[in-house]
Amino acid sequence: MPMPTSTSDPPWTLATKLRFLHARLTGKEDPPLSTRDLAARASDENGKPLITHTVIHATLAGTKTNPPASTLMGLSAVFGCPPAFLLPEYDDLASLEVYHQHEQAREALRLVAELGEAGAEGLLQAAQGMRAARGLDPTGGPPAPARDTAAPRRRRLSRTEAAKASRQEIRGLFS
Repeated sequence: MPMPTSTSDPPWTLATKLRFLHARLTGKEDPPLSTRDLAARASDENGKPLITHTVIHATLAGTKTNPPASTLMGLSAVFGCPPAFLLPEYDDLASLEVYHQHEQAREALRLVAELGEAGAEGLLQAAQGMRAARGLDPTGGPPAPARDTAAPRRRRLSRTEAAKASRQEIRGLFS
């Protein structure tokens, strides 16, 4: 499931990001983890779950689209990703994981920040040189994850709307 590849691609929704992370947790042959299994993956120091399986289900399904920070922290722990990845417009998981997991990367960025554009260019060239020295593609990286192709959920019809739609469908059968 690749990430959006250009600015014309729509950004990932929270539900899409969670489905990507969910698929990443299991192997190709293994069945996906249930929401209860996911909830059991993260608990605080007292053993209390950080998030319930119902909240995980609601966010995976896309019905909970704007959760509070505590829910995002729980989801981050459950899926093993940096919390920033779950925020809107932060779609570069590989960069966020490096920043989140390696203190030296954060220190390098802090040092480069004062140098501006020239410092960023120098850091990029050094990283590309290191990749080339190890026999890796200097500009490549892991394949990016796919856009969300799930159809948007339809609103449930009221009883009046459902009756009207049913009448129209029946009339269409006998016309």
